[in-house]
Amino acid sequence: MNLARCLLGAAFVAFAVPAWAGATCYSPEQMQAEQLLRLHSELMVITVTCRQGSEGQDLPAAYGAFTQKNIHLLHNAEQTMIAYYKATTKGDAVGHLDHLRTLLGNEFGQKAADMSAPNFCAAYRDKVLYFAGAPQTDVDTQVRRMEISDRSYAKSCGARKTFVAKKGG
Repeated sequence: MNLARCLLGAAFVAFAVPAWAGATCYSPEQMQAEQLLRLHSELMVITVTCRQGSEGQDLPAAYGAFTQKNIHLLHNAEQTMIAYYKATTKGDAVGHLDHLRTLLGNEFGQKAADMSAPNFCAAYRDKVLYFAGAPQTDVDTQVRRMEISDRSYAKSCGARKTFVAKKGG
């Protein structure tokens, strides 16, 4: 029994380490960047899973509107994470960003699987519609909330700063 626990624990560590490998800590900007990408991934999973809002609205159009409205902010978040991966890991920084995006999508996709699609959509479908039309302050507020309540793939290095989109990418 003890041997089985040790092997199980070793297997868990072996699978858990790659997601955290090289991740010393995030600066406030990096933490906000990951959380913005997390929000974007959540909206994508909701869109793909549910396809329509509670009153038949087109979620792919709403997701596209959110993405377009926040394209500079999303681009800057991706560039922030690429710079982080270049500084903290060996290999392809863009590949690490792609892996992060996959992890974020899979995390929220697992929530959909755990809840069942009908229950998941009943709970989350209108989140896409809300953020498609939300003012930037609401997006910023959500990202700050996510920094506090959601996990991230690195711990925070220090105090939080406001993540601001740079115009022109």
